[in-house]
Amino acid sequence: MTEGSPAIDPAPRPAHRHRRIWAIAGPAIVANSSAPLVGLVDTWVVGHLPGARYLAAVSVGAMVFSYLYWAFGFLRMSTTGLVAQADGRDDDGQIARTLVRSLILAALIGALILLGQNQLEAFALHFLAPPADTVSLFRDYFDIRIYAVPAALITYGINGYLIGTAQTKKTLYVQLVLNIANGCLNLFFVLGLKMGVPGVALGSLIAEWLAVGVGAVFILRGIGAHALLAAVRDPETIALAKMKKLLSTNVYIFVRTLLLILVFALITRNAAQLGEVPLAASHVLQTFLMLIALGLDGFAYAAEALTGAAYGKGVRHEFRAWVMDSMAWAGAAAVLYSLGFWLFGGELIRTLTDIESVRTAALSALPVIVALPVLSVWAYQFDGIYIGATAGAAMLGTAAIAAASFVLAVGPLTNQYGLPGLWSAVTVFMVMRGLSQALWYPRLERALEN
Repeated sequence: MTEGSPAIDPAPRPAHRHRRIWAIAGPAIVANSSAPLVGLVDTWVVGHLPGARYLAAVSVGAMVFSYLYWAFGFLRMSTTGLVAQADGRDDDGQIARTLVRSLILAALIGALILLGQNQLEAFALHFLAPPADTVSLFRDYFDIRIYAVPAALITYGINGYLIGTAQTKKTLYVQLVLNIANGCLNLFFVLGLKMGVPGVALGSLIAEWLAVGVGAVFILRGIGAHALLAAVRDPETIALAKMKKLLSTNVYIFVRTLLLILVFALITRNAAQLGEVPLAASHVLQTFLMLIALGLDGFAYAAEALTGAAYGKGVRHEFRAWVMDSMAWAGAAAVLYSLGFWLFGGELIRTLTDIESVRTAALSALPVIVALPVLSVWAYQFDGIYIGATAGAAMLGTAAIAAASFVLAVGPLTNQYGLPGLWSAVTVFMVMRGLSQALWYPRLERALEN
């Protein structure tokens, strides 16, 4: 706290805190939920082309870009934390400078990826080794959609600013424009113009840049063109000392994300080693994990913005209040998830596949899936809190502990119990993420003054 500020800054009243949490979490949950619907539209559109190779090529291509975007998700996370802290201090100039730094970094990374697109494409083909009759279609898809990467990374910076300033309703609008435009354009290009796989990629490309345009409008209305121009011209914006916090936080979160990607790759690898049926069943079970993330990420976003603002002000009791209240809502949501999976999980599995052997395998792991929400919620929520505090090094360290625990557990559990054992190892990973973050949490509070 600065000299002359009050010794105790009163935290918002409980009812107000709960409304603030839902004002952020609600739109975020809706925005997250819209993304899978577009995936269903894409699958339906491509699934009507003559031959399975079209769907296979788009599936492999979409997976490449999904992992690429996930790897650079740190652009949103670090921007959210730093913007939230500046917002807590009412430092509009710092908000503008942080956003400009993030957009510059996103554009630079996007440009480097475009320069190395041939090498990236060759690596993807070598690593994934898709069937020979899909390679040319994959190249058609990749060579068009690669030009959407800078737009996606820039959108991360825009969404980081919007979430950090508790404007998640606007992130909902950005996401809806992206998803609806993507679905409509794919219908137009593939079914209307008969463009096939290139039409799917072109639809995604245009939709990504439309989302950037909508986000830019929100930024201009929120910060203003004059303030943004001033931030661009300010030497402090790109000064190395001032970029250090953003860069260091990004590096930590980037490496941490690579660890998460490694864990999910190992899940698929171990499922494949069990056989074709367990692999297919594991893919079905990942739908439950996606459903969990759709809801719990909303409360994590609320924690990013609200705890980040309190952390920026240096007010410990306000930071703790937002932590406890957002945790309570996330915990309640997790209980509802577990109850829903217990009551309807079997029906969902039977809806997702009509292959009886796959159904039986997936159902064998359902008890683990029922317990997963209440055991993993703390990992999601602490991620939001740590992002708000820009504690990137701690996020990396705790993720490394969890990943090591998974690596140690996955072999013995899978060998002993098969698919339920594999998903028990996933539960170990999530529990260790939450537990290690909980043990580190007091250090975050000690950094605050009161």
